[in-house]
Amino acid sequence: MEIKDILKTLRKTYKISQSELAKSLGIGQATVCQWELGGTKPTSEAIIALSKYYGVSADFLLGINEEMHGGGLSEEHDQLIALYDNLTHGQKYLIIEIMKQMKDI
Repeated sequence: MEIKDILKTLRKTYKISQSELAKSLGIGQATVCQWELGGTKPTSEAIIALSKYYGVSADFLLGINEEMHGGGLSEEHDQLIALYDNLTHGQKYLIIEIMKQMKDI
């Protein structure tokens, strides 16, 4: 799959608009649109930001690896990631905030 298709599929899977994604990344909606149309490709900085935003590997975004999270994860990590991937963006935010608080306990 090409990067444009991967980006569009991820965005639709997360049920967010191009403008929501753009706002989260601090870029213009037209940029996201161009990525998804294949008019331009994301910069390396954008790939990193997208990877962090979606919680997937850069290799996955670039179409190098079909594994979303790279290799070498334990079964427990795979289970946690699968559960996390099925949450809404808002639920993911809450989970991250809870985990940050737990780390400080």
